[in-house]
Amino acid sequence: MTDLSKLLQAKMPLAAWIIDVEQSSVPCCNEAAEALLIGSLKDIKLGQRAIPSGLRERLSLHLASLDIGESLPFKWPFTSKDGVEYQVRGSVIALEDARKGLFVEAHPVSHYDAVSVVQDDSIIVHHAGLLAQFRSLSFAIFDQYGQYLEASEHFIAHFGVIQHVRDLFAVSGAANSFIRRLAHQENLFQEIRLATQNGIRWHKIEVSYHPSTNMIYLLTHDIQEERDHEVALYRLNNYDGLTNLPNRNLLYHQLESALINARKRHRQFGLLYLDLDGFKVINDNFGHRVGDELIQRVAERIKDSIPSGACLYRLGGDEFVVVLENTNSIAELESIAESIMQNASNTYPVAKMEMMITASIGIASYPQHADNVDHLLKNADAAMYRAKSMGHNMCFVYQNSMAENIDAYLTLGGGLRKAIEEEQFILHYQPKIRLPDETVVGAEALIRWIHPELGMISPDQFIPLAEESGLILPLGEWVIRRACRQLQEWRKAGYPDIKLSVNLSSRQFMQADLVDMVERVLEETGVDSKYFELEAH
Repeated sequence: MTDLSKLLQAKMPLAAWIIDVEQSSVPCCNEAAEALLIGSLKDIKLGQRAIPSGLRERLSLHLASLDIGESLPFKWPFTSKDGVEYQVRGSVIALEDARKGLFVEAHPVSHYDAVSVVQDDSIIVHHAGLLAQFRSLSFAIFDQYGQYLEASEHFIAHFGVIQHVRDLFAVSGAANSFIRRLAHQENLFQEIRLATQNGIRWHKIEVSYHPSTNMIYLLTHDIQEERDHEVALYRLNNYDGLTNLPNRNLLYHQLESALINARKRHRQFGLLYLDLDGFKVINDNFGHRVGDELIQRVAERIKDSIPSGACLYRLGGDEFVVVLENTNSIAELESIAESIMQNASNTYPVAKMEMMITASIGIASYPQHADNVDHLLKNADAAMYRAKSMGHNMCFVYQNSMAENIDAYLTLGGGLRKAIEEEQFILHYQPKIRLPDETVVGAEALIRWIHPELGMISPDQFIPLAEESGLILPLGEWVIRRACRQLQEWRKAGYPDIKLSVNLSSRQFMQADLVDMVERVLEETGVDSKYFELEAH
């Protein structure tokens, strides 16, 4: 400390003092500093003068990165009680116990220095007061070469101690681009990722170059939370929350892009429209949690079954679409569909059960089957409906005749519930005859739909729709009740007792209260159960 005291005295008449940053104190100063600092420091205790905590934190950030003998990269302003302005400079020294401290000296600032600082690096004093005023702004000043000069407290707390503007950048390429633009003395406004004390984060930055001072002013605003919110909103609007697959919005975007590329390059692209067979049965009998888990497993299985260049989308419910750009043939799409069906039909471990489910797939391709996105989707859907109407686990390629079928499908779907309510159905009875004596021993009930506009509709057209929509249950109960009433009518008419059979779908056999419902109908109609039987088809 004796050597430091001599050094302090040698600086007279300049005010000079020592700052012990770690102890937040001023252990030693010369006479000029004693006079200058009167009233500017806090309580004097044991010959030590406490420094403000804000200044201590600021100096600590810089001190940690500097070696003994190096100067602080900034100066700060000081005004004496009589109004004289100074700029304070500091350099790193060694204190006791191998600790770092600062040797500082105050230089008076002339009027010329304060106003016309172009030729001197004391320009920072001119702006230091401004930086101190904006505590919530992340603002920094650099020289024309990008060397750090000074920054607001908020900037330092956010980015830490830096030596050069390139230290802010998370990617060296971005830093190099930024430096090149600075060399052209450009003003910048952009969004970019910067390295902060809390990791790499998105920022809006505004850079202004002032040729009169050869200084660069950088204003930064952390927008990471805004970016996170935008990403979350984008995912909410464009991705399925259950499977994390892209949804209908992104499907349309890709199809429009694929259409433009295909037209430009005279290429083909195709899509597969998938609908799970009997998924509503699982939802109704096991609940939506099990149904949701099954959908997730199915989505994973489909993704594993398609080529790496294909994209899978979930439209909602149990509907999926696979898009494959730059296809070579319809056969290529059929091969993918066969792979999906083969893998999808294997068992799924769901809710500690082994479940099975199949898929019906419709195939359509541009330009063979449609010349725009909407028609392509509609035609693939029509092909899927044809596959579903022919049975489960099947795929069909679109044909022009299917367009009429899909319109009929939509028409029938809208009227099926009303048809059940208004009993637009009739039962035909196909007799069962014992061949030796040609005696009628039984009959089978066959349902037909008498549509008020379309006329008679066969079961092949409306039973698959009833199964998929869940209306097969009320329709099945109507058939059982009507068949039992017919048995009683024949009995009252004096005909011999015969056994009447009714066909039920697998969906109806899974109905939880099927037995209770049949017993109730038999009791209401007075039919003996030995004359009534149910068959699966």
